[in-house]
Amino acid sequence: MARRVEMKLRGRLRRLFGNLGLKLLALVLAILFWFFIATGREAYRELDVPVELEGLPEGIDDNAPEPENARIRVAGKGRDLFGLRPSDFRAVINVRGKDAGAYTFELTPSDVIYSGGLDVSVEAILSQKTVIVKLERRIAKGVPVNVDFSGSPAAGYYLGLPEIEPSKATLYGSVTVLDKVRAVSVVVDAEGRDAPFAAEVPIRAPAGITLVGADEARVTVPVGRGERRSLSGVEVAVRGAKGGAYKVTPAEVSVTLEGEAGRLEAAGPVAAAIFPRGPGRYLVRVEAPDYVKVVAVTPREVEATPVAAAK
Repeated sequence: MARRVEMKLRGRLRRLFGNLGLKLLALVLAILFWFFIATGREAYRELDVPVELEGLPEGIDDNAPEPENARIRVAGKGRDLFGLRPSDFRAVINVRGKDAGAYTFELTPSDVIYSGGLDVSVEAILSQKTVIVKLERRIAKGVPVNVDFSGSPAAGYYLGLPEIEPSKATLYGSVTVLDKVRAVSVVVDAEGRDAPFAAEVPIRAPAGITLVGADEARVTVPVGRGERRSLSGVEVAVRGAKGGAYKVTPAEVSVTLEGEAGRLEAAGPVAAAIFPRGPGRYLVRVEAPDYVKVVAVTPREVEATPVAAAK
């Protein structure tokens, strides 16, 4: 009895797993056939695509359109939609002949350009149909060239006032962007310097701005050992005080600065201040010119007394 059951079981297993290779091949072919039929049907896919401008008039600049992307629905066979890339689509707005100002455009499927090779079509704009475009005139503006130093000179040496050629740069860009630009800068490496030097360095223009003319500046930098200059009678100001006005005793301090001779000679008045939070003694803080060191303040602390209490 048991042997008969065992034989029946073996027979069923042979029928199930016999010709396993052919059965697996048939399964794969069935799946491929289903995939071909399924992906050959009409289907839809949604994509976010960039909004771009074309035909920008000469002398006119544009801000980024709002919004910068639009959502579209694409129709085609499933197998074609499967290979779509958003980068193959552009929603294009033609601004040819437009003057400076704000404009509103309504996107339609015909505004979307597809550069891929698949048989698909844009059926609809689903969202972000309304696009606002702001066009501005481009103008030229002259601004000073400033020097920023990276690194520090050798110990005991100081950087003097640099000479810059050209001292001004001409920028070209939209009115809105240029209105915020007060200067451009160059970066000069001063690491380890112990003698005067000159360097040719690129002029850095802000993003979205065109630099007209020279794109480099020659910077000559004096470097010398530190010299000292003492300033007496520097008035101590009261800043950020809480609780009303204060009387400062003594009202003036002496400040000793150290730096390169040219910078010390050109340095304007220094500012000294305290930040009282009530009556008491406070450390005097001194704002020194760039690349000049404050080496002494006498006295270092002053007394702050509320004016009402001082009467």
